[in-house]
Amino acid sequence: MGAERILVVDDEAKILGSMQDYLVMEGYDADRASCGTDAIALVQEKRFDLVILDVCMPGMDGFEVMDHLLDIDPDLFVILMTGYATVESAVRALKLGAWDYLKKPFKFDDLSKTVRNALKQKRLIRENRNVSARLEASERRYRYMVSNSPDLIYTLDSNGCFSFINNEFEQVLGYGQAELLGRPFKAIVHPDDLEACERGAIAGTREPEEGGGLQIRLKKAVTKPGDSCFYSGFVSVELKATAMYFPDDDAKSEVFTGTYGVARDVTERINLQQQLHQAQKMEAIGTLAGGIAHDFNNILMGIQGYTSLVRTTLDPATPEYRKLGCVDDYVNSGSDMTRQLLGFAQKSDHELCRLNINYILKMSAKMFGRTKKSIVIRQNLQKDLWSCEVDEGQIKQVLLNLYVNAWQAMPGGGHIYIKTENVNVARSKYGELGLPKPGRYVRVSVVDSGVGMDKGIMERIFDPFFTTKELGGGTGLGLATAYGIIKSHGGAFRVLSKKGEGSSFIFYLPAKPAKHSYKKLDKETPEIISGRGTILLVDDEQGVIEVCSEMIESLGYSVKAVTSGLAAVDLMSEKGGDIDLVILDMVMPEMNGFETFERIKSIVPDAKVLISSGYSKKDDLVDILDSNLENFIQKPYGMAMLSEKINTVFDL
Repeated sequence: MGAERILVVDDEAKILGSMQDYLVMEGYDADRASCGTDAIALVQEKRFDLVILDVCMPGMDGFEVMDHLLDIDPDLFVILMTGYATVESAVRALKLGAWDYLKKPFKFDDLSKTVRNALKQKRLIRENRNVSARLEASERRYRYMVSNSPDLIYTLDSNGCFSFINNEFEQVLGYGQAELLGRPFKAIVHPDDLEACERGAIAGTREPEEGGGLQIRLKKAVTKPGDSCFYSGFVSVELKATAMYFPDDDAKSEVFTGTYGVARDVTERINLQQQLHQAQKMEAIGTLAGGIAHDFNNILMGIQGYTSLVRTTLDPATPEYRKLGCVDDYVNSGSDMTRQLLGFAQKSDHELCRLNINYILKMSAKMFGRTKKSIVIRQNLQKDLWSCEVDEGQIKQVLLNLYVNAWQAMPGGGHIYIKTENVNVARSKYGELGLPKPGRYVRVSVVDSGVGMDKGIMERIFDPFFTTKELGGGTGLGLATAYGIIKSHGGAFRVLSKKGEGSSFIFYLPAKPAKHSYKKLDKETPEIISGRGTILLVDDEQGVIEVCSEMIESLGYSVKAVTSGLAAVDLMSEKGGDIDLVILDMVMPEMNGFETFERIKSIVPDAKVLISSGYSKKDDLVDILDSNLENFIQKPYGMAMLSEKINTVFDL
């Protein structure tokens, strides 16, 4: 930084010259002017730190010159010189903007002292101004950061009341400054989370723990229209709060003055975590249910197989024949239960067709309404509803389960409201709804005016075998099966309910063109067709091997049985030419039915294979069956169905 610049203005040439020389000798960069006009011109041309100005000059006095100079540079320091100084003149000079004044004649020491003081003050003012400017800029920057932060930032006073909130409070919770400032923090905390707040002393009378963090729910200012769930009126946040302390009056200790807190909206993250947890739970239970169904089908296979064997030896007119027919009926009931388990496990067969869901809704509502006269069903169905590719029977099962569930929630009668609508699910929303991808969906709502559910029941309604009914009132598979069916169709389920205010069951189905259309298998007929030839039976269950071997032999065929895919491949390698037909189970350990089928076909390309399974989806069999289900038989089956299928495959 160079020498400070001083301008001396006086109409006396000797005084002007001596002052300039002295100031230069003192280390300043001094310039001079002999009149006010020259002084104004110099200040317009150059920057000066200080002007020493004589009051009494011809043409324009010092006061007038000072006015002009301060207009040019408001930060300029002016020291007035006068030979007639009085208190009044000094006060006037200071009021008009002079920094100080000197009374002529004066010693150079007095001049030097006055100049040093003036320049020192000017430097201090400049430094303070720079510091203030930096502080102001810093404050603006941090205020902008706080006000526009995606987090909720606030401060509380020592009584736990809001003293500051940022703009995000209005964006997330709907509160403005006027609504929250001075209001207790507890007023917007979910009642169940108040204890946690006290424990962390977020807004209580005790001092908060440093850096304490917890997860709580904060109340929204206004609940969205249509939100029937109590918890939809709250936002889940992850909160960290820190105590604020300031020195007391004697600066010897610090006093607790309030709380500084930062809260982040984690509602969506929690919803996604809950959905993931639910999906994982359902997947695990679904795997268990699928395994149970597989084993149960094999048990039914044994029962139905031996029943068929015995019935073939009896006269249809005998009581024993009719009793064995009742056993068949029970087997069929067990098979229906198995299909429910497979539906929940999302491994059931889809007989897909493209249709308008409104058709199924109208038919199912009409049928249910006839049986339950105390229930009034209201329909609001979108006229131009998109088509869906669904299994008609399974969607009917879903709807009937929902109707029955609604009826049981209204023991004294009530209303069921059914609504359909087309929805375009955005990329930002499909995960929140539990859908596999964004796109076009048909949304179906079944709303009842029943007793509603609390949060604990809502969390378990889709669990298999969970029921609120008394013993004997139901298996608890209805909603679990409905959930599995909708998920297996590429859709999703949502439930909204509040105790005493009814329930809303909402499911989404993708709107898309059909890919495959499956033909239903013919029902078993009593005709049994005998034949000749050698059949290779492949199944990992010894009980199935035994009963099926007897049935095959009873039909006139010779049978070779193996309990694994590897054994089947080895036998086909040795005696493939002697095998007329392979009956192949799909679910086996080590080498499954798909791999076994490919290996057999690589050994004997024209081998005839009848696929048998009580577990696999028919969708999974499309490539093997070449879209033809004539060479597929569903477990459990009896002799009549088996003989018909064997005969059909031989004719292909």
